[in-house]
Amino acid sequence: MRGSIRVMIASSFLLLALGGRVFGQEQVSLADLEKALYHQGFEQVHIRERGDSLQVFFEHREFRNPIHSMEYASRILEQYSPAGLSYVPLYHNQPMGEYAADRSWTAELTREDYRYFKANNKFSDYRFHIRLVPSIAANFGYYDKPVRAKTSLILDTRWYFMEGISLQSGLLIPIQNSLDAQDLQPRLAPSQLSIFRHLARSHYAFLSLGTFFNNRYGGDLQYRFAPINGRWSFGAELALTGYYHIQDGKFYTEVMDDLMLTADVEYRTPIEDVSLKLTAGQFLYEDIGARLDMIKQFGNVDIGLFGSVSKAGTNIGFQFAFPLWPGKILRGRKVELRTTEEFRWEYSYNNEDLVNQSFRTGMPRLSDITRQYNGHFIRGK
Repeated sequence: MRGSIRVMIASSFLLLALGGRVFGQEQVSLADLEKALYHQGFEQVHIRERGDSLQVFFEHREFRNPIHSMEYASRILEQYSPAGLSYVPLYHNQPMGEYAADRSWTAELTREDYRYFKANNKFSDYRFHIRLVPSIAANFGYYDKPVRAKTSLILDTRWYFMEGISLQSGLLIPIQNSLDAQDLQPRLAPSQLSIFRHLARSHYAFLSLGTFFNNRYGGDLQYRFAPINGRWSFGAELALTGYYHIQDGKFYTEVMDDLMLTADVEYRTPIEDVSLKLTAGQFLYEDIGARLDMIKQFGNVDIGLFGSVSKAGTNIGFQFAFPLWPGKILRGRKVELRTTEEFRWEYSYNNEDLVNQSFRTGMPRLSDITRQYNGHFIRGK
């Protein structure tokens, strides 16, 4: 119902437009189409004519899954667009690839596509987003207290100020804590300077500097080779971090000398939307080992099982990731209040030994990002 109302509003907006080109039975301009999409939460909307077809560049930060954002755009444009319609979704101000509106094909971007994007990229096209992000850590199975948990709510935002470069920060509000001795005073949320790059064709890089989840601070560099239509992808991660802690309004740190260096290979199996990922190397606390993940994508939801072995011991567990309801809460022309597009949680059976420990930054890992944009997933094949 809510989606139908949105489309009706967008359609009414277009009916008022005066034109430069005929789409269906209505005469509207490309600028009017861009405004209609922007009104529905799309950002960095740039529509490019290519003969009798349209190529639509956009970013929509409310959707975790690009399929949903493209389907939503098609519902808005379907009465006015020509038969040839393709999308170039952006992630973190970087174009990820080109996708047919009917999901019949996917393709790498051309140099001409990149030149068009760079010429039209405007940081004023982004709204000021305020995200509501729950943060939950829990241990289970203790005799005296079966569940020990630490729950907080994060209010954060991300500013884009250069191509692919942003600053994220916010306020962490503790709700309850039976897991450790940290106080319940509001404090600075994990804050990072992030640089995301979609390099030539299938190469990606992501650098993050600042404070992270799991009480880590320092730098994290990720690289990934992920062909848009390939079943294999490869990645590496280098991180140098230290421990930090905020207590009684004071910021405590330890020496930044914990080196993490890992490499991984991931295979998207012919089984529908199931991927296998093997990661090996040195994890936190100089723990050398390997981890195998099996991940199943259910549209907007990822569910995974994993097993780990290292010098510290063995471990098994599960993880999941999904967007939080309701998404948009309030949206204005330049400001939006919403829930997070991705809530990720992982549970390990072995809570005592630090087996293949890692940490979360303020963005998903590169493998989790590129998996969403893989052509086999988009086309449902």
